[in-house]
Amino acid sequence: MKTSKRHPNGERCRFLTCMKMLLLGTIPMRIVIQYLGGSKMESAFSRPQIVFMLLLSLGISNHVFIIPHLIQAAGRDAWISILLGYAVLIGWSFILIRVLKSMGTSLFSDWLHARIGLWGGWMFRVLLLLYILVLAVMIVFDTTRNIDIYLLPKTPNTVVVVSFVLISYWAASAGLKTIVYMSAVLLPIVWLLGIGISIFTMGSKDYGIMFPIWAEGLRPNLNGSVIVVGGSVELLLLLLIQHNMRRPVDYKTLFVLLTLLVGLIAGPTFGSLSAFGPAEAGNMRIPAFEQWRLLMLGDYISHVDFLAAFQLMSGSVTRTALLVHLLPQLLTGRSGKFRQTIMVVGAAIASIPSLLQVSDITMQGAIHNYFYLSSFLFGIVLITGLFAITCIKRKKGA
Repeated sequence: MKTSKRHPNGERCRFLTCMKMLLLGTIPMRIVIQYLGGSKMESAFSRPQIVFMLLLSLGISNHVFIIPHLIQAAGRDAWISILLGYAVLIGWSFILIRVLKSMGTSLFSDWLHARIGLWGGWMFRVLLLLYILVLAVMIVFDTTRNIDIYLLPKTPNTVVVVSFVLISYWAASAGLKTIVYMSAVLLPIVWLLGIGISIFTMGSKDYGIMFPIWAEGLRPNLNGSVIVVGGSVELLLLLLIQHNMRRPVDYKTLFVLLTLLVGLIAGPTFGSLSAFGPAEAGNMRIPAFEQWRLLMLGDYISHVDFLAAFQLMSGSVTRTALLVHLLPQLLTGRSGKFRQTIMVVGAAIASIPSLLQVSDITMQGAIHNYFYLSSFLFGIVLITGLFAITCIKRKKGA
């Protein structure tokens, strides 16, 4: 593969270019929303709009951050683990759609209160609140750490973390409409870039590396499928979003969304295994990012990995903004000032491990060994509890 000499400020230029492209999308969008009434204006979104937002916000985890953990757990059989996890998620989604139908267009907190009372509802709300905070901590840490590794190694960590969190909070405070419209603009670009890199790097891949299957037995496949399911139960966020939709989610929409999210795991998994092999891909921080370094257009155009930085920032900002925006729904107060306070506190908590510069090895070890299994169990237990609640009649007067 041909290489070219990097400009000493190349990393900074690539990152700043991505930030400019992202801000060019978010700034006009926020101005339009504020002109129309901003977050004060009640609005209902269509199913495709919500699907776009969730694909960009949840997809960044499935498409980027989950891959090294999956390959470490399952090796060359990672793609088999995806199929097993998909089968489990199909069954899990039938229960989720039952809960969503029971909720209708009600707020999650109101639905819980009407079914099981105040204290029972608080138990579920606190569990979901802690889950969202953990997701926010992980996305801020992973994004800022990868910016430090790949893009801005000489920039102070505090500058990177504070800048990223401020941009995300800015989008969150503008309201769900800004996040949805931002996703509608950015997702097609991100998707086209992903398709482009998969096509242009096919000559550097050997798909025979993914065989034979089950060489290490069935256990690695099961471990990998736990990671796939644990990373995809984030669809529980629909519980906090559905009341903003014109029509409740139907199973067709949920099935398409689930299939696309699992497909976002499969694509870079195939690409990473066939390009680098299971041993090398499992040791990489972001195998999906490394694939961009294989790309060369002609004899003179290379180092186009700044486009991967644009993908990373688009998904990470959208994901962080959505998580921060959803936090106030799980608490009691609904005034504008209360919501802003909760979002500020949530964004601050999410940035603490990054600001403290917790060891990346420690964080990734905790995610690999504990998070995905805990998320898997959390998704199963929570959806089972909510399914049981659907069988309880509404309290009189609720």
